[in-house]
Amino acid sequence: MKTFALPRPVTDDDISAAEKLKRVEKLVDELRDDFEHINLLPHERNAYMEQLKVFGRNPDNADPIFTPQGIEILTHHSFHSTSLTTSKAALQCLANALLSKPPTRQMFVDLGYSERAVGRLRKPKKDDEFLMSRILFLTSYGTTQSFEKLIDKHRLADHINDNIERHAKKKRPTSKDDEALSETLKLLFNVTHFCPTRTNPFSKSISPIMKILSRRPVVTPPLLAPINFLINSLINMDFEDKSLINSNLKPCVEALISILDVALRTYGDTELDATVTPLLTLLKRLAKVSPPPVIAIMKASMLPDPPKKGVISKDPALLHVRLMDYLANPRSTSLYDSISSLFFELSGGDVSKLTGEFGLGFSSGFLMTRNMQIPAKNSSVRSSVASMSDESTKSRSVDLTGRKPLPGLPKDRSSAAAKRRTKGQGEEKLMVLFDRLKMTDITNYDDPRMQAAAESMVVELDSDDDGI
Repeated sequence: MKTFALPRPVTDDDISAAEKLKRVEKLVDELRDDFEHINLLPHERNAYMEQLKVFGRNPDNADPIFTPQGIEILTHHSFHSTSLTTSKAALQCLANALLSKPPTRQMFVDLGYSERAVGRLRKPKKDDEFLMSRILFLTSYGTTQSFEKLIDKHRLADHINDNIERHAKKKRPTSKDDEALSETLKLLFNVTHFCPTRTNPFSKSISPIMKILSRRPVVTPPLLAPINFLINSLINMDFEDKSLINSNLKPCVEALISILDVALRTYGDTELDATVTPLLTLLKRLAKVSPPPVIAIMKASMLPDPPKKGVISKDPALLHVRLMDYLANPRSTSLYDSISSLFFELSGGDVSKLTGEFGLGFSSGFLMTRNMQIPAKNSSVRSSVASMSDESTKSRSVDLTGRKPLPGLPKDRSSAAAKRRTKGQGEEKLMVLFDRLKMTDITNYDDPRMQAAAESMVVELDSDDDGI
């Protein structure tokens, strides 16, 4: 038996960089010898692995951990140690290594232990769900990991479904439960994202995920883990089998709307893309498969009410008012696209209904960006233009602005002047159309006159200025 002083649990702050590297090298050598000859006592092995885990939290001056040999040693003790303490410390060190040093992920995959990791997701012991899910999740980036094989031959989908179902049955989950659930959901999202042909085996998780979402109280901020991961995990799912979603669909949609309401009050404009856009995407997907009663709930909460006696609500406390504000004053392209796409879906994917409900300002922009035709009938866009044209032809004595027409010009000046006059009259008609739209108060827009005035005040900065 080799004599080796047990390392006290020290951190990077306790020793120099050179000393840390020296100790890491010695720990890896001792654990390698133990891997080959089993020459450490259980309490020694536990202490060595615990110290290596502490050193591995900061990859600086810990290079021996991140070599193929170091990953092999950690993997062996993770999956073969009879001591739960040693196995847990080795798994934690391994997970930290895969997180901090991406090349180690392929090293782990090459060792062929992914199947064992999947196996330990079946009725997982304490901390196994968290650690195995995280390790497998990390191998989904930049490796040759075959998740199709893990699904088809090693029951990865079954184990994930069972674990999510178990979480759905817990009425009072602990923080540890939520941490494990979050890792499982992250793994689920990545697998269904990178393996779109294997989403169907995970369909059994749809109802439990909806159940968890509907039971969780809405907190501030509302899109922290695991709520954000619950939402993300549903985005890639196949909702065609409505029997899998009907039982929990209505309460889930109500919960999602409440989360959206609080999220728009809580997060700043710079945070909305990452936080709210996935939620809007999920609501749009659910709108495609929801029955009429659920669609009615979504419309009542998110679409503006028909104006009563010419009065349109502008109360910012109302969710639909805030959603319309994000459309009228876009903060980001993705948020604008998500809200407009959701509204289009709630309009039944019908262009005529969309233009009838939202008018020129919103509908035309949405349709143009998607190369969609403005309908010939029941379109506020076409009717507004048509009415403007009708008025212009009713009388030649008074034009659209209320002024008498200019007298005719001599023939020798008619060509250039006529072009200018035609252009000017077209601009006047357009301005009148903008004024009419403004009076309807349906939506906001960028009036070209206001935009031109604003642009005249813009000062261009040279690229050498400090402001660039």
